Amino acid sequence: MKKLIQFKQVTKEYKVGEVNIKALDGVDFSISEGEFVVILGASGAGKSTILNIL
Repeated sequence: MKKLIQFKQVTKEYKVGEVNIKALDGVDFSISEGEFVVILGASGAGKSTILNIL
């Protein structure tokens, strides 16, 4: 199957004042043509951050 989306070691940090917040830390995944994907996780796990990067 052809890979349509691929994340390799994706990291995202936000700076809040003097503190760096890691929203994503080394995320790896791929989505192939024809796949149905669901992103699950606890509040603050980075789901919205992944979708915003996509």
